[in-house]
Amino acid sequence: MSLAGRSEQISILRTAIARVEAGGAAVAGDASASLARRRSAFFELAPAAPVDRGAAAGFAMALAARFSRMEGGPTLWIAEDFALSEWGIPYGPGLAAYGLGWRDFTLMRLARRADVWLAMEEAIRARAFAAIIAEPVSLAGADCPNLLRRLTMGARAAGARAILLRPPANERLPFLAPTPMRFEIAARPAPRSSAGRRPLPGRAAWGVRCAGPPGSLPGVDPDVFHPVDLAACLAGEDVLSAALSLRFPARSSLRARAA
Repeated sequence: MSLAGRSEQISILRTAIARVEAGGAAVAGDASASLARRRSAFFELAPAAPVDRGAAAGFAMALAARFSRMEGGPTLWIAEDFALSEWGIPYGPGLAAYGLGWRDFTLMRLARRADVWLAMEEAIRARAFAAIIAEPVSLAGADCPNLLRRLTMGARAAGARAILLRPPANERLPFLAPTPMRFEIAARPAPRSSAGRRPLPGRAAWGVRCAGPPGSLPGVDPDVFHPVDLAACLAGEDVLSAALSLRFPARSSLRARAA
C-alpha cells in the first residue's frame, strides 16, 4: 500500500472515531465518561491449536461484548485482509448471539500488517471504544515485542480495552505482550440438554488457560483450561471475573511483568 493509501485508511479511521465521539454509534454523555474512567487492559489471545482459531475469535468477541455491556460503547475489529481470507469474517447473526448490534460494531480491513498496528494505536488513543480487537496474520518480526510493549503502555495510559488475536503460541513464537492478560483458548463442547434427541448446538463454550507470568493473576491456575461459556462470561460469573476487574497503573514496570 502506498503512503497515500495508508494516509487514506487512517483518515477513514479518524473520521469513524469522530463520528463515535459525536454520538453517531451510541457513545455519548455518561457512556463517554464511563469509557474514560474504566479499567484498562491489553489482552493477548492465542488458540491452543490451529483448529481452535475460531474458538479464540469467539472468545475475543465474548470479551468485547462483555466490556460493551459493562461500560457501553462500540467494538472496533481491525483485521489484516489475509487473516479474514484465511479464517473468515465476523458473521452478523453471530454478533447478535453475543449481544452486539451491527450499529455498535465496526470491521476495518487493511492490506498491510503495519497498518493494522497503526490503526490499533490510533483507536487506543481515541478512547472511544469499549473494545478494540486486532487480528494480524502473524507476529513475526524482530520489532514486534517493542511494538506490543508500546501498545500495552498506550492502552493502560488511555484506559482502553485492547485485544490481540494472534496465531498459536509455541517455542519459536511465544507470547510477546508484556501483560498478565495472556490466554490460550481451546474449543469446548457447548452445554446441551439431557433430552434423548440430539439438540441443536448450544451457546459458545471454551477452555481458557492463563499463560501470563507466574502468579500474575491470583486465583487462576495457569496449568488448567478453565471451562467458560458465553452466558457465564457475559454475566461476569466465570473464573476470569477477578482477573478482568484488576486495575493496572499506567506507569507500572511492564518489563518486569513480561515472562
